[in-house]
Amino acid sequence: MFKTGMRNLLGFVIGAFSAGLASVAFAQVPPALAGKTVKIIVPQTAAGASDSIARLMAGELTKRWGISVIVENRPGAGGNIGSDAVAKSAPDGLTWLMSYSGTHAINPALYGKMPFDPKKDLAPLASLATLPFVLVINPQLPYKTLAEYVAYAKANPGKINISSSGNGSVNHLLNEMLGAAAGIKTSHIPYKGAATALTDVMSGQVQGFYASAPSVMGQIKSGAVLPLAAAATRRAEALPDVPTFGEAGYPALAVDSWFAFFVQGATPQELKSQIHAEINKVLADPAIVAQLSQRGAATMSTNLDAFQKIVDQDMETWGATVRASGAKID
Repeated sequence: MFKTGMRNLLGFVIGAFSAGLASVAFAQVPPALAGKTVKIIVPQTAAGASDSIARLMAGELTKRWGISVIVENRPGAGGNIGSDAVAKSAPDGLTWLMSYSGTHAINPALYGKMPFDPKKDLAPLASLATLPFVLVINPQLPYKTLAEYVAYAKANPGKINISSSGNGSVNHLLNEMLGAAAGIKTSHIPYKGAATALTDVMSGQVQGFYASAPSVMGQIKSGAVLPLAAAATRRAEALPDVPTFGEAGYPALAVDSWFAFFVQGATPQELKSQIHAEINKVLADPAIVAQLSQRGAATMSTNLDAFQKIVDQDMETWGATVRASGAKID
């Protein structure tokens, strides 16, 4: 009995030791970051999709790496202020940008003069997630489906007011795209941010808004807004009853909005690769997958070269949409 007990104890100790080694290997901080603080700059206000995803990742990396990974919001100029801060930071891997296709791919065509070169001064660090933008309306309106919405808009041109977070924003451009695809005319009401644009939908000041899924999940579940369709290539797991625009007959809006970390463009490739590999380990964790899914997002793990091609393609696609809409900020 004594020998059996000792064998069991020894087996437990060896198993625990092996698990500990695996945990250390899994959570290994890149040497250049050890003992230092990583700052993630979010170029939008708090409580939006970018902020939500950045804080989820910051908390997880802090726990796994044993260093401080903090989030700092620097909104303004459609995301250019925060992005410029990272573009002009030291190429040491300690300052990251939480960017998304709505700023990264749109702003170069929207702004007459950019304070930095997004292709040279910023480099992808890791893709994180994709998520839909959902057309939500005030639930008291007479139309309850996308087909009814389009029919009403055709019969009442200009009578539907659609808010956005600003001229040339993703929500503005998606509305322009649906207008062109469906042959309808709505009135665009630009706001200085997504929060007030959504609030005025709920109060009835405007009729609709294209909201990022994480920023509107609570309002959808509570019935404060009614979702009509999602701009994405497939339905979100958290919104299984909300069709995509593609399913509704408008494939031009079958676009996935990506969210990703970027660093200063001159950051050494080896350091980027080390950080990228660690972030992909986090994205492979079922608990993180579930938390992103609850926000209406899906994980997006790619290699850096493949993601750079996606970024370049989106800059061309969204740039063409901006030019077609006539939106311009000098």
